[in-house]
Amino acid sequence: MPAKRPGASNARKKILDVSTRLFAKHGFDAVTMRQISKESGLSMPSIYHHFGNKEDLFKAVETEMYSAHAQTLLHEIQSDASTEERLRKFIVAMFERLDSNPDYLKLLQRNLVDGWEENQAFLVELSLQGVVDELKLLLNQYSPGKGNGITPVAIFSMILGFVTMSPVIRHLKGEQIAAFTSNNRAAFVEVVIDFIKSSKH
Repeated sequence: MPAKRPGASNARKKILDVSTRLFAKHGFDAVTMRQISKESGLSMPSIYHHFGNKEDLFKAVETEMYSAHAQTLLHEIQSDASTEERLRKFIVAMFERLDSNPDYLKLLQRNLVDGWEENQAFLVELSLQGVVDELKLLLNQYSPGKGNGITPVAIFSMILGFVTMSPVIRHLKGEQIAAFTSNNRAAFVEVVIDFIKSSKH
């Protein structure tokens, strides 16, 4: 008896999973639809049926990854806790997502430096703008004026920069490359909180 063909939802998920890995590893320009077909085991017509072209597929990958992360960050920012506790939860949530999902981190890094302005605008509209707006409100609740200026963007930059540079830092310190410990994470959260407290309005 022949194997059952995968259902539409399963096929779509398979395409997204494979595409995410390939785009993260090689970048948008270097990945072909034929390569995605080969890696996923699905036909080219099937891929084009689910996603009209490579750019649509890439945006679907981004939507899948960034929308979910944005919702997590917004949940922490808007949780029922003190302003400082919500800031801590936000920092931890962003840190953990970047640290625990290499494909997500690679995609984000590529999207920030590839110079594709239309795609960067898409990302801002898709997830970043809403999170930054809510973070500004939270910072201003924490300390009036803290949400103005560069502080919100500086927080994102600190977290992304630290996670990106951590393997290099561990090499420089002669430490074995390993996942962050809870102590490391807690110490980093305190560094960001200290930065927020010391930043000028």
